[in-house]
Amino acid sequence: MEFILMLAGAVISLLIFYFIIRAAVTDGINRSVIGQRFAQQSIQEPQRAVQNFSMMKGGRVITYQKATEARYEEILRLLKSCAADLKEKGINQWGYLLSGGEDAEVRKDIVKGHTYGMFEKNEVVGTFTIRKGPNSWDEHVWQDRVEKDALYLHRLAVTPVFRQEGIGSAALDWISENFQGEVLMLDCVEKNEELSHFYNERGFESAGTYDGHHRYWKRL
Repeated sequence: MEFILMLAGAVISLLIFYFIIRAAVTDGINRSVIGQRFAQQSIQEPQRAVQNFSMMKGGRVITYQKATEARYEEILRLLKSCAADLKEKGINQWGYLLSGGEDAEVRKDIVKGHTYGMFEKNEVVGTFTIRKGPNSWDEHVWQDRVEKDALYLHRLAVTPVFRQEGIGSAALDWISENFQGEVLMLDCVEKNEELSHFYNERGFESAGTYDGHHRYWKRL
């Protein structure tokens, strides 16, 4: 009888030991699975890169790239072509470009990475310069309303052949997508009513005029 009791006690002890081991193993497996799931949920997928192109009406694809110095002459010709077109309309907004007074500044902005080209295939059809913080002209035209941390847009130009295809608007959309949350500031001469209307239509706020220039800003 005593032997049977001892045997029963041993069997019970083994069963208890078995269930303890089983519980420990099961808990470890569960923790491992939960940990893997948590880790998978914690990994954020990389944000989608902003597209570097715009699809225009008629199927044209316009791409945006920082201009390289190899494109300097091409961009300068485009700017001077636009300046000549404005002059023909009686708007002397970019007269300094025609005289060559801005050539060095155009090159400098390209070298510093401030200037972008807008391309159809491999042809430059537009350009703009955007920089953080004001230059001497911005400080002059904005006076006490200048913002040191704002973005300033200069020399937004589209070759006349493409001007009616909405490329200028597409460029502003691209800037808004790439610089979300920033304040964008710009100016244009008062006589350029067409350009003033364009910026008003694009949601820019007027900041008044100074020295013959309309001033506009927008939170992107």
